[in-house]
Amino acid sequence: MSYENRLMQMKKMLKKAPAEKVKETAFKKPPVPAYSERWEAAGLERIGNQFGTVFLKRTHYPADTVHGGLALGLLEEAASVWSGSDGVHPFSEGDEKKLLFFDTETTGLKGTGSLIFMAGLLSTDGEDFILDQYVLADPAHETAFLFETGLWKPGHTLVTYNGKSFDWPQLQTRWTMNRQHLPKLPDPAHIDLLQGTRRVWKGGLDSFSLKSVEEEVLGFHREDDVPGFLAPIIYNDAVRSGNPDLLLRVLRHNEWDLLSLVTLFTKLTTLLMKENQEETPLPHTNIGKWFGDLKAYEKSREVLEEVTNVFFDETDEAYYYLGYLLKKEKRYEDAESAFLQAYKGGLDEGKTLQALEELAKLQEHRLGKLSEAEINCLRAAGLLKNMKALKPVRKKRWQERFETRLARVRRKQGK
Repeated sequence: MSYENRLMQMKKMLKKAPAEKVKETAFKKPPVPAYSERWEAAGLERIGNQFGTVFLKRTHYPADTVHGGLALGLLEEAASVWSGSDGVHPFSEGDEKKLLFFDTETTGLKGTGSLIFMAGLLSTDGEDFILDQYVLADPAHETAFLFETGLWKPGHTLVTYNGKSFDWPQLQTRWTMNRQHLPKLPDPAHIDLLQGTRRVWKGGLDSFSLKSVEEEVLGFHREDDVPGFLAPIIYNDAVRSGNPDLLLRVLRHNEWDLLSLVTLFTKLTTLLMKENQEETPLPHTNIGKWFGDLKAYEKSREVLEEVTNVFFDETDEAYYYLGYLLKKEKRYEDAESAFLQAYKGGLDEGKTLQALEELAKLQEHRLGKLSEAEINCLRAAGLLKNMKALKPVRKKRWQERFETRLARVRRKQGK
């Protein structure tokens, strides 16, 4: 037999038989926890599905229920404002019937070993509000717990507080760990109220924890609340001992979180739509800047002009941001006036220098006021000598910028 024929025979011998399909492992449903009756007696409903056991506490609230000084039913009007908007703002993601307020309690802050042991979902049927709080029976029942939340169903807009950074990524991690048996998790529209709260009350609040916002903005003060860091310890103890008494207090903590989200959404909406006038100009100034950052320039100018017309003090930042908008609209004299008001009002060091630079730019290039541009360059140089907060490198850059502009302005004047 030739060498080539022997090679062909060997090749046929090496040909592998088709691989058998790997059979999917059947789901082994865990047993009902021994303490189920105690948890049921405490007011938790036991639900069984194809994956195991879940506990649920369902609470109904009439629309006239007041939390944080506002009735829950005001949500309908607030959400309808956004459903009829132009879609520019992040809050315009969905209408009132699709809003799903979502908050979790977890056994840790991050990592694949951190479990979600409680998921609170608050929604409305157009009349009453319904809060469903799902509780993990024990870690063996995680698939049952995740499935029962219904978060795999499409068509809702999530409303959370820091949910984009924490709650939803945590849920995605746990879903991935159980993906073999669960439906695919969609990527829903998402409104994160932490981002909105920071934008509106920046510079006015020392802390943006939900508890601080409740007290400072909503006027709601918790009594006998369980600190968040104790929640994992309480849950683990409830599973180990079977006693759910302290766990019920964690459910109340979660309940307050979700009720505050409804009220905060309404509060933010009324502010953004100018239906709620704050006593100080800061929130409205921040809102005007926010609309500007979203490129809704007309709305931004409208808000900022109202701040300067209604308030007499602390309007320097409103004038500052208004100056940029008027410059964009080529209303150069109005922009000059706005930057001048901002400079006189007492901005921080960085914005003071920027206001003077914008004044000098307008006066040099648009208004032909070279002598005034020179004066503003000299003002900036004088201020820079006494500024303590600026880092040396940044201070040097500012000095070089104004020195260059001053030299050019003087050349144009023939000096």
